[in-house]
Amino acid sequence: MNLISWNCRGLGNPRAVRDLCQMVKEKRPTLLFLMETKSIKHKLEGVRTKLGFEGLFAVDPIGRSGGVALFWKEAGCLEIQNFTRRHINAVVHSPGCDNYWTLTCFYGHPESAKRHESWALLNHLKSFLPKAWLCIGDFNEIVEQEEKVGGDVRRESQMEQFRMVLEDCGLSDMGYKGSKFTWTNCHKDGTFMKERLDRAVANRAWCEMYINREVQVLAARSSDHKPLLLKIFDAEIAQPNYHKSFKFEAKWLADGECMEVIKKAWEMGVDGGIGMQTARLKLAQCQTQLMRWSARKYGDAERVFKRKTKQLEVLQRQESEANLAAIQTLKREIDFLLEQEDIKWK
Repeated sequence: MNLISWNCRGLGNPRAVRDLCQMVKEKRPTLLFLMETKSIKHKLEGVRTKLGFEGLFAVDPIGRSGGVALFWKEAGCLEIQNFTRRHINAVVHSPGCDNYWTLTCFYGHPESAKRHESWALLNHLKSFLPKAWLCIGDFNEIVEQEEKVGGDVRRESQMEQFRMVLEDCGLSDMGYKGSKFTWTNCHKDGTFMKERLDRAVANRAWCEMYINREVQVLAARSSDHKPLLLKIFDAEIAQPNYHKSFKFEAKWLADGECMEVIKKAWEMGVDGGIGMQTARLKLAQCQTQLMRWSARKYGDAERVFKRKTKQLEVLQRQESEANLAAIQTLKREIDFLLEQEDIKWK
């Protein structure tokens, strides 16, 4: 099971939607939690369809800020329990077994003066939960000064409140793989700052249920927040085998060569076919030729995309004011590839 949590900073931006589509294609999440969607549920339904998710629960923004949404792949895999503007609580049923646990998708208040409201909410939620509890999202707070570079020194009392609520709720940080800092202000005027605001925390019962898990910090391609990918491996649950199958790409229709490839493939002779069997063999032949043609024509673009994303991840691990220009250039190049090549999710 894969779970992505991302403060996307608005889905009205086509660039963010392209990035989200590519992320879903690459990581194949079962659950997807988005913050700051800045979109009402009616518009998010179109995003749900485009991404191929079965379910959606969304809390609309107020004005031009806020909005949280939880998407899921399979009907019946979770039940929404309660929600506010800053959280969605759901009971998740693990596929292939009787395990169930509580998922809290959390978005801490962006104003430090009101962050105590977020901690009060967490303390309130712990009283109504099943034994196993996972909480993931953008907490808008750090637990120690080492999780912040640049800007003013964080008040110790402010961090202590966050540490206390995690302890009171029995929630432990699940660590990370990749970049330590999940947010940056991208300033180039001497006020550069980065912090670890996004994280996954869980209680002991959840950690014992899923011993094999990993939190990855992905590259930030369109938002100032890096997405989190939580990968859950359970030895008792068979992991899906995602083999490469044939799917007709909509972008092929806009390419004049496509019909020529189909025509030539259909006209090629086939052995051993009679009646409908001949038609099936010809269709299989068309699929094979289309996949070979697509690999030759579009394969380079995907390889370049993956290489540039890897370069971006490396640069963002050492993100500083000195390399911001290089990071922004890579982001623009990646978005250009997504836009021009129209890379589709599978």
